[in-house]
Amino acid sequence: MNGLIGLLAVLPAYADVYPSTGTAWVLPGGWTDPLATSYFDTSHEVKEWEAAHADVVFGSMQDVDINNEMIAMGYIYTQKLNCRPGRQSAWLSKHAAEEGIDMEDGFLHFSEDTRLVVVKASSGLDYLLKGKPYHLLLIRDNQFSTARLPLTLQPGDELVVFSSYPFDAFDVQATATPLVKRNITDDEGNIAGWKKLKVEWELNIGADKEGINQNLTSELTLTKPWQSAWPYYRHRKLNSGKAGLDNGLKTWMLKLSWAQETTLASLAIKPWLSLSAQQLAIPGWDGANDVDGDGYINDKEFATRRNTGASARFRHQSRLIPAGHMWPGTCWYRVNFTNKEFNDLHANWYREDWLQQGLSGAYNDDMAKLLGSNQFVVVSGGKISEMADLAGSEAAESEYALQLAAFLQLVKKKTQTQWLAANISELNLWHYSAWPPELQDVVDVWLREHYLTPAMGLQRLQRSWDSFALAKAGDKSLVMTSVKGGLSELDSSVAETWHRDIETGLALYYLFNLPGYTYYHSWNQTFTYGSGNTSRKNWYRQGVPKNWVYQPTAMLEVDIGQPTVIPKGYKVVSLDNKGDKVKSTASSISDIPIKPANWFWLYRTGWFGEPQEGVIARNYSDGLVLYRAVRERNDKGFLLAKPLRVSLPGEYQRVSYDGSLGEPARYIEVGGYEGIVLKKAKQP
Repeated sequence: MNGLIGLLAVLPAYADVYPSTGTAWVLPGGWTDPLATSYFDTSHEVKEWEAAHADVVFGSMQDVDINNEMIAMGYIYTQKLNCRPGRQSAWLSKHAAEEGIDMEDGFLHFSEDTRLVVVKASSGLDYLLKGKPYHLLLIRDNQFSTARLPLTLQPGDELVVFSSYPFDAFDVQATATPLVKRNITDDEGNIAGWKKLKVEWELNIGADKEGINQNLTSELTLTKPWQSAWPYYRHRKLNSGKAGLDNGLKTWMLKLSWAQETTLASLAIKPWLSLSAQQLAIPGWDGANDVDGDGYINDKEFATRRNTGASARFRHQSRLIPAGHMWPGTCWYRVNFTNKEFNDLHANWYREDWLQQGLSGAYNDDMAKLLGSNQFVVVSGGKISEMADLAGSEAAESEYALQLAAFLQLVKKKTQTQWLAANISELNLWHYSAWPPELQDVVDVWLREHYLTPAMGLQRLQRSWDSFALAKAGDKSLVMTSVKGGLSELDSSVAETWHRDIETGLALYYLFNLPGYTYYHSWNQTFTYGSGNTSRKNWYRQGVPKNWVYQPTAMLEVDIGQPTVIPKGYKVVSLDNKGDKVKSTASSISDIPIKPANWFWLYRTGWFGEPQEGVIARNYSDGLVLYRAVRERNDKGFLLAKPLRVSLPGEYQRVSYDGSLGEPARYIEVGGYEGIVLKKAKQP
């Protein structure tokens, strides 16, 4: 495929922007005009600055030309599809229909009624729990507009209800009962017309405070489920700007009309899920209950079910939802990786999407969130139609990880990318039994969110050897530093606290820096990324671009050379793998190959056992970096510890946040949980 030329371009692996390390952005976007600096006039200038100050991007610069000039790894989440379909689901829906693939085969399904623990439900579940239609379209005088309820409808008005899944019941609150028709689908997948449905209405007790609206529940009399369709009828698109419909999503449609003026207060598709007592009930699907094999279990079939432990009427109702483990405001289904045809289609989506965006690859988020207990806590049920193991079990987690690895290998084959990345945060892959070697082998780059923090302490630092192991395996890593737990949390109104936290972060990063293998990113205390302006909560001054102030550009421009060997006469710091300790000069730990870290002690309390306090350093060909800490992490009191004077292995100048160099000295004072970057003083 010739269109892959941009994707296959040979891209530099080493740093281009700064002399001693590579740098990166994470999910840039949301550029806004700065409010409190004269350095930039417009948001476009901020974007241009970002493009010139990083070697790689985890996300997209949202500009094809800029992406093509950088190594831009777009954002992907291959193990989920959104409950409310977006652009990706719409594309898959369209191409699945064109290629004769059942879109439902792209999801995992419970084969039995299942109850899951939901400590805190995401509001995104409301799309299903409250039966929100995908879209409501008002047709009045042959003009289309989005219908927003409550709404007064005139005789002759028509309301088209779009649903992203088939259903057989809906609730309305209105002053009169509507005439209901469903879409008829033609051979091309468009709307051929509308067929009147027989509807059994049930009047529920209760009305609004004026006593006007009736609460009506409809039961659609279906002999078989009707087919979804694209929103085209008589050469017109039935849409008022819904992106999913524009991108090819097939939906199930009803057309409602009233013979007299009517007030419609609400309309909802009857949900099949129930959430109560911090438990989500999901019905299971058993094809044996669908005697005629039409994809719908009608009343007769339901009453004579062969498997009474599976109560879903439609197969889609049994999709796996990682309830209680989704981001706020989201709702997800788990993807099925066992269907070859859908896998092929799914991988094609990434190939096309990356080409359109000018991406070199992509990074998969939440790679440790699969089918294990960190996603599914099962109260009852849990059997999966497409797998042999129960949701929430280690066996299901391990098997799903293997399936994900095979799918990502397919994505790499189709895109020919060498920049497939994964977000694993602080996770040590060698300590995570559910992560198979196949999944590790398919990934080229690792995103380590909030991996380094000012108050991380000596113990955690000495246990963080896995980045050196990833590099030894030939993989690259983004090593993110965060101000979380630093001085800026004690006093966020003072510039110096933020500057010191960022200086400490860079010094910590330089302890891990492996040119050609690692990339540096500095961020605030949150997991919300972007290129917008600061607020009082995340910087001492609001209204300045976040990436601009968090990246210590002037410090990075100071060339401290490359990491090198330990100076003679200094004791080597040990690395710790669950009690198995090796010197940081070693090339393996617990038989795991690693690149040498070459950390050494500038100071430590006692030379026997593990020191309670110490200053760890790393030598550079033209500089030195160091970090002082106690063994424990996040000791707030130690942040304010009295500065400690330590001798240096030569004459150095301190590098400050603004890039200025201190006076040459052979010793330095270092505070509690403080990191320092030093430049070798020029010899006369």
